[in-house]
Parts: sequence; C-alpha cells; structure tokens
Amino acid sequence: MKETNLKQGFYLVLLKAMILLSAFSIIGNLAVGYPLSLNIKWIFLLVLAVCSILYERHRGFSDRSKFLFFLVLTGIVLPFGFIDAGGSNSFTIAYVFFLLIVASYILDGWYRNTIIAVIILAFIGVHTYAHYFPERIPILDPGSFFVDQLIQVPIVLFLSFLVVRYFADAYYQTNRRLMQLAHFDELTGLLNRRNFNDILQKQFESGNHNGHLIMLDVDNFKMINDKEGHLAGDDGLKRLGAILRRYFDNGKNMISRWGGDEFIIIYFGESGHVETVLEQVKAEFKDYVKNIEPKVDLSFGIAPLQGCQTPNDVLAKADQVMYEKKREKKNS
Repeated sequence: MKETNLKQGFYLVLLKAMILLSAFSIIGNLAVGYPLSLNIKWIFLLVLAVCSILYERHRGFSDRSKFLFFLVLTGIVLPFGFIDAGGSNSFTIAYVFFLLIVASYILDGWYRNTIIAVIILAFIGVHTYAHYFPERIPILDPGSFFVDQLIQVPIVLFLSFLVVRYFADAYYQTNRRLMQLAHFDELTGLLNRRNFNDILQKQFESGNHNGHLIMLDVDNFKMINDKEGHLAGDDGLKRLGAILRRYFDNGKNMISRWGGDEFIIIYFGESGHVETVLEQVKAEFKDYVKNIEPKVDLSFGIAPLQGCQTPNDVLAKADQVMYEKKREKKNS
C-alpha cells in the first residue's frame, strides 16, 4: 500500500470517526439534559466533517483541504469546546494528544508544523484564559460531569483504538508485501533468486543430497520482446511459471525464476520420470508460443545433488548440460 493512499484512507476514517463522535455526544448531551448550547461545538464538528468528506470525494484529496480542516478544528472547535465543557475539568487534553498524533501523520512539511504550532498555542491560550477568567468558565454539576465521563472517555478510547488498529493493519499489509517482494518473483510468483539460493545452500548444509537440480532457459526469448513487445514477453514468462507450478509444485520441489528467462527447480521425485515431465512442460509451452514466435523453444539441464560439494558445483553441472543441449539444437 502506497503511503499516499494510506494517509488518504486514514484521513477518511478520521472524518467518519468525527461524525460518530459528534452524533454520540449530541445524543448523550440531550439524554443527560445538558443545555442545547453545549451541542453547538458538536453540531459544528459534525457539519465540518460531513462537508470535508463531500469535498474530498468531489474534488479529490489535497494537502490544502486537510490543512484547513485541522486549522478550523484546532483553532476554533478545540478552544470553544474547552471553554464550553468546563475548562480544565474537561477532556480537552485527551483530544489534544489525539490530534497531535493524527496531524503528525496525515500532514507534511509546513502544513504539519503549522498545525502542531496552532495546537500548542491553542492549548496554552485556553488554559491561560481559564486561569485569568475563571468566572467565564461554566461549572458542571458532579452528576452531569460523571455522565459526561461515561460518554466522552469511551469515545476517546474508541477513537484511539481506531488509530492504532488502522496503523497495525497498514503495518501488517506493508510488511506482508515487503516479505513477498523479498522472497518471491513479482512477475511469476515463484521463488526469487536470493530466496532460492538460500534454500539450496541450506539443502547442502543439511546433508540431504537426494534431489536433482533442473535448470531451464527459454531459447530465442528476445524474439518475443522484439516482435510483440515486453508485455507479451512477460505474459510468456508468467505462463511458463504457471506450467512449472502445475507440474512440479507438490509441496516438496522448489521452483524459482532465477533471472530473466531462466528458471530453476530442486526436484525430489523419480530421476527417470523427470525428463518425461520436462518434455511435457516443453511441449505445452511451445504450443502456447507457436502463434507468437515459432522459433522459441525450451532447453533444460539436470544434475544430481549427490556428488556435489557446494551449490555452485551442482549449478555449474546443470548449466553445462543445458548448454550442451543448446549446442546440439544449433548443430542439428
């Protein structure tokens, strides 16, 4: 997942959470019997969030619109809510920390620095105002304040949960994508060269030399790219990868796109049977490419792991067998 899409998705989740927060607070305040004036900030926030969603969907996401949203939120809604909800006895500090976390991620550059500065100045300003003009801060009765706690605290906790959950899901998806790219070939979905080399090295270290190494190469593959373009070439490689997976992917064999148009397999089946299977692979692949470029063929070389001391030994043997077959084709 791209970082831009991640930020846009998170911003959209934030706006929806603001709508839910406003709606629950309005309903809660009415249920408790607070004066209607206490809902002004929540109505304003509800309208602001709804308008922001409509704007983003109509005009598209932009840093300026997000900046204006946070500017109104921190410069108007937050101070007004602080004073209207009892000053220092309110839960404004929780919302301040929440906004600091969110703004630090969603915004970039001077937009982010400006909003963080506004949040800090607004926080200092409202506390200074409450200190010097305490008579202008409404005092809520203990019963109403307790009910307000029962409403506000769970909402703040739930919003915080949404933030953490969103980041956790995004981290999991990104980490999964990175693991996929680190271990598998993006085009074919087979093991990539680095992962295959690690597996082959561990195979030798384990002392299990019962398998065979198969090296395959597409002859005249460049003709497909030159004639039909690289997308057709990519389609050919994906088709060959799918054919190899269908014939060899039994949970034991290891199949890799080793690089370019070269594929390599650690095969643990019957040695006498493998050449027959490879000829079937070859025939099926040639049937696919014959209408694209009939000169395209498939060459392969097989070498037993037994008798080889290192991965390079068996790779060199399989490579030698494969290129001997290539020479035989050219001479025939």
